[in-house]
Amino acid sequence: MKNVMFRTLFVLVSALLFCACQGPQGPQGPAGEGVNWKIAELDVTNWDYTGDLPEFKGQGNNYYFAKFDVPALTSYVFTDGNVQVYLVENNKQHALPFVRHQYEFINDSTINFFTRTIDAHFGIGWVQVDLRDSDFEYEVDETIVPGAMLFRVVMTY
Repeated sequence: MKNVMFRTLFVLVSALLFCACQGPQGPQGPAGEGVNWKIAELDVTNWDYTGDLPEFKGQGNNYYFAKFDVPALTSYVFTDGNVQVYLVENNKQHALPFVRHQYEFINDSTINFFTRTIDAHFGIGWVQVDLRDSDFEYEVDETIVPGAMLFRVVMTY
């Protein structure tokens, strides 16, 4: 009995699948709105430090940042579009926020382990990239400055 029901169900489903695809193709639908995009590349060679700003002095938890004018980030893009920032490194793009566990050799017997977090925020006409290391080593030695980095801002609207 089960075998007969299974065969009957199989024949019905097969008939529906093959019969439902018959007939001429319908007309082309109306063209939709296109997607526009703009790309801005931000080359950070000089990082600013929040510990140097009067409003951050003595508060701790300081970080490095770089703020850029991005005229293509209009009020329309800000309100109705999408903005994504990427770190470009070694022929790869990493979407922000970028969080990596890293280390550096201080001397032959000391290794500094830390977690680096890079994120971005933006407003109409600007993008700011922030860089924080987990051990806040900048509180101890403000001469340790992150190196140059390249960021790509992709705006779709």
